[in-house]
Amino acid sequence: MKKIIIFSIFTLLFGNIAFSQYTVENVPDPKKSGNGFVSDPDNIIGYKNIEIIDSIIREVQDSSKAEIAVVALQSIGDAVPKEFATKLFNFWHIGDAKTDNGLLILLVLDQRRVEFETGYGTELVLPDAKCYEIQQVFMVPLFKEGKYGEGIVTGVRASADILLDKNRDIYFDKHPETTKSISNITLENDNYYDYENSFAENNEFLIFYLSFSASAVLIFLILLTIALFTKDFFIRYQLLRVFRLYIWFILVPVPFVGIYLLVKNLTDKWRDTPRISAKTGKIMHKLSEKDDDKYLEKGQVKEEEIKSVDYDVWVSGIEGDILIQKYKRWFSKYNACPKCKYKTYHKVYDKVIVAATYTTSGKGEKLFKCENCGHSKTVVYTIPKKTRTSSTGSGSSSWSGGSSSWSSGGGSWGGGSSGGGGAGSSW
Repeated sequence: MKKIIIFSIFTLLFGNIAFSQYTVENVPDPKKSGNGFVSDPDNIIGYKNIEIIDSIIREVQDSSKAEIAVVALQSIGDAVPKEFATKLFNFWHIGDAKTDNGLLILLVLDQRRVEFETGYGTELVLPDAKCYEIQQVFMVPLFKEGKYGEGIVTGVRASADILLDKNRDIYFDKHPETTKSISNITLENDNYYDYENSFAENNEFLIFYLSFSASAVLIFLILLTIALFTKDFFIRYQLLRVFRLYIWFILVPVPFVGIYLLVKNLTDKWRDTPRISAKTGKIMHKLSEKDDDKYLEKGQVKEEEIKSVDYDVWVSGIEGDILIQKYKRWFSKYNACPKCKYKTYHKVYDKVIVAATYTTSGKGEKLFKCENCGHSKTVVYTIPKKTRTSSTGSGSSSWSGGSSSWSSGGGSWGGGSSGGGGAGSSW
């Protein structure tokens, strides 16, 4: 019953945040992984749409007009999408180093936001107003229907047509009312901000926060009630110990700062409350950390020494009347040893023996060892061959100026930078 309740708590806690919250540094770079020009780690765009996008981008690439990257992420946490796009653009250095002809299209799903980030050179062909119109006319309507992959495809195609000078003004000709409205928009810091949608998003977050808090508090009250009706102080401690984790008042500071302090006070009290011997009915007292070692096995002493497990030893003064209670650490690098079974087994190292190349696989080695019985195990594994960045034709096409290239083995972007040009839209 206790395990089911604790599992339910963690399912509630982590079920809604199972997806990754990316930072600029850990967004998968398609140039390094050899997957083309699209980074879609959360499978928002879809494989078939990525193939279409790659083919469009390659056409632009071959013309040396621009270097385009597309990134679709479930979440970037509390980061501002525009600022994130600028930092990511300059972190990857999208675009030619001399002409700064880069374009980054970033989709952040949980914030319902799409951003176009342009290099200095790209701004001449794709000014901010035109970036915003592409989003509003070709992308946002599809995003509202949940068709994120199709929305990205149409946005990339519209941008590519403009960059390649294919009916560059067709979008403005087809949508004069949109053009007129855009011409009247003043973009602060070159970035349009949709306050109405932002307000709605904040309300949604508040509703989620309050719902999650109420559910978590309800679970706490249920477990607290069960604990208070349980006579065994050790079981009481185990029922509520999950609420001693700091993550509760980091994720839900109100009301869990107060709950954490209450739980800590109660569990500390229960852990030190004298026990009644089940054998003799006598009152037992807890030994100090120093004195309890003589009642513990060698492996248990080692577990305490490396701080993977803590033991409380209770005695009544009658020979043989001993109670040992085990408190496992929540987080530890140690696991149960396959030989002696104590939680003293850990990974000593993980190293590369033979580095992988583009033609041959490599070899790695891991060493596991038990600090108690000395049991060890060496695991040798294969490191896959390196993969090259995909390219079209002979792979020799390069960007104007010749300072950087899209050759299949490049594995990096062109060296460009952005000063914050572009625009963003919400839906």
